[in-house]
Amino acid sequence: MIYIKDNVLSDADIEQLKPIYAQQQWHTFDQTLFVDVSSNNEFVQKIKNKIKNDPNEKVTLFDEVDWSQIIVYPTGSSKNFHIDNASEDTTGTSVTFLNDDFVGGEAVVEGVQITPIKGRTYYIDGKMYKHAVLNVIKGSRFTLTSWYKRGS
Repeated sequence: MIYIKDNVLSDADIEQLKPIYAQQQWHTFDQTLFVDVSSNNEFVQKIKNKIKNDPNEKVTLFDEVDWSQIIVYPTGSSKNFHIDNASEDTTGTSVTFLNDDFVGGEAVVEGVQITPIKGRTYYIDGKMYKHAVLNVIKGSRFTLTSWYKRGS
């Protein structure tokens, strides 16, 4: 299952996130840079609640945010197909595009290509569905990514 929702975060929401990554020290992983974001952050919770409170979506994968990161894919970076296995507790993953002023960097989930649109979020069972990020050809791709677990 892939759920794609547009305008989950507004331009104003995204602007309010910028100080988080402007003042933080970046960590590296593979070809990416990342900074941790509190799972209680209002925008992380807004993303979670968008799927959790949707009466048309009967999914239980997105109960509680386990952890979140702003992840940057700079020019020339990509991520091969993988499943999310960093935590045994992971039940779901959401990725929200914080910008779309770059070339390439599309997400691919089990053969479905997802076009990066600022404010768009896609939700998946990241342990079940293989997913990847295509090569960023120009610019940098910024996302707010969260991993979820069952509620306590």
